[in-house]
Amino acid sequence: MVEVNTHRSVTVNVGSERLTIKTDLPDGDIKEIVDYIDERYSSYERYNLETGKRMALLALEMCEQLFAHRKMLHEIKVERDELNKAMKEMAALLEEGQEVSSY
Repeated sequence: MVEVNTHRSVTVNVGSERLTIKTDLPDGDIKEIVDYIDERYSSYERYNLETGKRMALLALEMCEQLFAHRKMLHEIKVERDELNKAMKEMAALLEEGQEVSSY
């Protein structure tokens, strides 16, 4: 099967850099992402850092958020698995109870 490439080139301004990226995201999502990056990038102005260092701080901040979200997702998956196991055990007990009451 031939895979259709739905990526398109988009030019965005990130920090003080103009970048052309390939993406399949809708324009609204791209704008939201770029606006978030610009907001965080601008928040580092008070430190009078050069562009590269500001971008590095931004990358660290975003990675910290990513890892925190990954940790939360893992914890949610563990809780989901525990709930599924408990529901199966309850279903088995209910089935067992129905079998006993039909005697």
